[in-house]
Amino acid sequence: MTHRALGLGSIVVAAAALWGCATSEEAGISASQQLLEDGREAARASRHQEAIGYFTSAVKVNPDLAEGWYERGKSNINLRLDPKVEGDSRTYEQKAFDDFSMAIRKNPAFADAYYNRAMILSSRAQYKQAVDDLMNCARFNPRDPEPELWMGEIYEKKFEDRIILAMDHYEKYVDKGGLDATAREKVRVWKEFRKQQSAAPVPTLPPPTKAPTAEDESKAAELHQKALELLKQPDKSAAVKAMEDLLVSYGHTKYVQEKAKALQAAISIFKKKDAPK
Repeated sequence: MTHRALGLGSIVVAAAALWGCATSEEAGISASQQLLEDGREAARASRHQEAIGYFTSAVKVNPDLAEGWYERGKSNINLRLDPKVEGDSRTYEQKAFDDFSMAIRKNPAFADAYYNRAMILSSRAQYKQAVDDLMNCARFNPRDPEPELWMGEIYEKKFEDRIILAMDHYEKYVDKGGLDATAREKVRVWKEFRKQQSAAPVPTLPPPTKAPTAEDESKAAELHQKALELLKQPDKSAAVKAMEDLLVSYGHTKYVQEKAKALQAAISIFKKKDAPK
């Protein structure tokens, strides 16, 4: 992919703002906006190297232009994902991360910049930081359902015993108009369970009859890890069986007592025959 030269008009405007031919603040803002629009036009045509040139000039003219940093980050991500682009793709990813971070620094309410940075953080398995960014995205763009979907996915699949919190975000996703069929089905089952808890009895913790030993605590943790691994399978029946065994056999342990509510919720969601796979 070749790097095409900036348009003559943009060069003149940028040079004027940078080298003193235009002395007013308004002229600099106008120059950066023109470069920003030229960059967006190039990006829409998938000329991302060219677009990066425009965006770089835009933020040189106006370093506070949050949109310029953000758009350059998006183009860097497109280069990161293009198999035809030469070089280390991780370099483009890091550049994008830095650009999104700068956009947030310039505009702390930049919802889309938080979202895009969260996607990079998630790809790096930095889930806590990704959730923080997604929370900010939802805060500053409360009508967007996508951050809620991603938070639901992360809490369900990447953290232990956060199924209730995951379902809270799935519900918000659906309430905001999200159309993902799997998430909508999970919410349907969850709401039905809350209305008809008696339809799918959940094992309760037995009254403690003895003090747990260190071996009991260790076996409880081991069985829990097995259940979490099984939960990743399309068929949840084995995971449900393991969680039920965990509650019945090791309900007296401190390990299970601390996780009982989440375990019971997970069993309730996935035990029903029409539960989401």
